[in-house]
Amino acid sequence: MKKMLTWGAVGLLTTAFLDPVIYSMLGLPIPWTRDLLMLAGGAGCFWLLIRFRNDF
Repeated sequence: MKKMLTWGAVGLLTTAFLDPVIYSMLGLPIPWTRDLLMLAGGAGCFWLLIRFRNDF
């Protein structure tokens, strides 16, 4: 469970920050709703890791 939450937090946060950069380099409109959802999901995984750090 800890590995899944770690991968989720790292993957979602990295994608949320790099996705607008890639879309702007391609000249496409940035899907802000998807990026904000990925940011929220990554932050949620990170919060769960901190909240239950002694249980895993």
